[in-house]
Amino acid sequence: MRALNKDQARKDFLRLRREMTDTERTEAAQGLARIGLGKVHDLVAPGATVAGYLSVGTEPGTGALLEGLCRAGYRVVVPVCEPERQLSWCDWTPETELLPGLHGSLLEPAGQRYAAAELQELGLVFVPALVADSHGGRMGKGGGYYDRFLARLRADGNPVPAAAVVFEHEFVPAGSFETTPLDAPVDAVLTPSHWRQVPSEPMYT
Repeated sequence: MRALNKDQARKDFLRLRREMTDTERTEAAQGLARIGLGKVHDLVAPGATVAGYLSVGTEPGTGALLEGLCRAGYRVVVPVCEPERQLSWCDWTPETELLPGLHGSLLEPAGQRYAAAELQELGLVFVPALVADSHGGRMGKGGGYYDRFLARLRADGNPVPAAAVVFEHEFVPAGSFETTPLDAPVDAVLTPSHWRQVPSEPMYT
């Protein structure tokens, strides 16, 4: 199997997202909440911190997942884009005020910003992705924010697991798309029907 180059892979997977129906998106968001909440309960102590993100556009919907985490008593933080492609983090609840951020089309939470090192009892990070593979390879939209964030976490000795969030068809066999040493790998992949630890056994289609 020949790996797709990044440009072609992004083009193909973005097209597939645009072609999904509203019903498919709604069902996917429900599945992500159900599977994700169940796994968080297994992995993260009640009251600890979970880093998520506010989905936009055609991304897999994270709203129900984040709301469920808040109801279950977890501290939820979401990212804020900073200059030089860095991320800081703000507390989030369904009532949090959202304002235009560094990228005007993206709404981000108002409030105090924290560096990752300031997030006490961080138990899990949910990471956006366009596609993820069975060896933990992840491809985002090309901004590099999360690659830098995860690389800094690991450099600081923080072993907190990172889970990519994708639609079912976006979890693919290793080698399906190009990765480089700068692409930070993930430890798990959340889809609407499964939580998969990676690296995992080879996938065959």
